[in-house]
Amino acid sequence: MSEVKGIHQGKLKGGFVKPEGEISRRELLKRLSPFGKVELDPSQCTGCGLCALECPTGALTVSSSEETDAFQLLFKYGYCVACSRCVEICPEKCLCMERILEVDKMGSQSVLFEDVIVRCSGCGNPIGPKAMIDKLQARVAVAGRPFPAQFELCPTCKIQAQFGQLRM
Repeated sequence: MSEVKGIHQGKLKGGFVKPEGEISRRELLKRLSPFGKVELDPSQCTGCGLCALECPTGALTVSSSEETDAFQLLFKYGYCVACSRCVEICPEKCLCMERILEVDKMGSQSVLFEDVIVRCSGCGNPIGPKAMIDKLQARVAVAGRPFPAQFELCPTCKIQAQFGQLRM
């Protein structure tokens, strides 16, 4: 019985074992799918938008509203070609990509991340998502340095504040 190999050996043990190197049909279809699905851990995301900038198909996009100061990272099903550029570029390593075809979701989009945009305390121009500012503040606090008031200023107002031209 030790000479029996592959499929037959698995059957003798009461189960079915695929010969080495073989995969299931479901796994094969996943690997061959020309589409992908991106998932995000919102607790780690800062909303930097690099994933959307790097996305060659527009499957990931950033949406913002000046009226409500809302910031969103959107995923468009059917646009993703599973290239994984977004996963590779993400500085927070909060994205994962899976090859999958979800026919019922084709043409739809979902919100992966949502936040509020922080505005410059000097001029009111948008700076970035609150999660990004909070993460920078946390990194400065961990380093034991005092929190600079200039964190909530745009580049132009930072320069003016540095040279004493802006009253805060």
